[in-house]
Amino acid sequence: MSSSWTPDESSETLLAEKGWLQGAVVGAVAYGIEVALYFMCFHLLFQQMNRTNYKKHLPPLIYIITTFILSTLFMVSLADFTQLAFIQYRDFPGGPNAFENIMFRLPVDSLGNVSGFLMIILSDGLVIWRCMVFSKGCMVPMWIIMFVPCLLYVASTAIGLMWLLQVTTNISYLSSTSINYTVPFLSFSLALNIIITIIIVLRLLTYRRRISKVFGSSYGTRYMSIAAMMIESAALYSTFSVAFLTLFLLNNPISATFIGALTQVQIISMLLIIFRATQGKGWSQDTMSRVMTSRPPVQVIRMDDFKHTLWDGSKTFAGSTGIGAHATYKKNDPSPAEAAV
Repeated sequence: MSSSWTPDESSETLLAEKGWLQGAVVGAVAYGIEVALYFMCFHLLFQQMNRTNYKKHLPPLIYIITTFILSTLFMVSLADFTQLAFIQYRDFPGGPNAFENIMFRLPVDSLGNVSGFLMIILSDGLVIWRCMVFSKGCMVPMWIIMFVPCLLYVASTAIGLMWLLQVTTNISYLSSTSINYTVPFLSFSLALNIIITIIIVLRLLTYRRRISKVFGSSYGTRYMSIAAMMIESAALYSTFSVAFLTLFLLNNPISATFIGALTQVQIISMLLIIFRATQGKGWSQDTMSRVMTSRPPVQVIRMDDFKHTLWDGSKTFAGSTGIGAHATYKKNDPSPAEAAV
């Protein structure tokens, strides 16, 4: 095609505009996945809810409805602002890229920024809660484990508010400062998710090693498989965020492709956690007790394994759970030694 039809813009500007438009498409694809996960979670939660357990299922139901509404508003904002830049105001001096950099305080764009901020805060709050669930019963005090994640969460929220005011208002101090709060805000959120990812994976690996030592390597894999670790630790969002921040810090225009889908990927990670928990496959406060007290497949269990695990100072099978899952059997039940014979 004739090169004369190409806008009179630099190659960097054209690449940034391509990244923005492609990011809107990627974000729409991620939103489609999110919609499917939302209805799957809603169906399971609503199906399981009754008069006796509604207090248990109502909070996650409200959570997914809230995040779904925010995510929908974000996509509406992204689509409308993209339409303004590429269609209605295509002749704006400097092109769509200049339109985005100058007109970012338009109400429709502010709607997307507010929705995106709230989605990140809600998602980070969920991973904080999941980390607390995994940390309960650990030999290390809860406050030591949660101190850094909670500190990062408070810092991320505070800097996020500064970023939100910077991109949605005309406050003189925030408008005139050379500080771009986008990178600190997303960096703190990313650091929080990476730390929690590491904590959860280490806890699952610890549980897996101790359970395998007693019952065999195939027992408990429902909760401690590689896929379970990836979902429970929200590793999908952490990986996506690392890719975005790396490109953003390098001033690579392709980073615009990631920003449009960043919040959607985070919500997908959260919905996967909720969907897994709703199915009964996710880790909960009584999972360790349930796994340890349930009957394993028929196999020979050596008494030395029980002795080593029970008397290693923890006096429980799990060691770090604090759950007294001792080897107790009904009077008429065969003992493990008898079962082995």
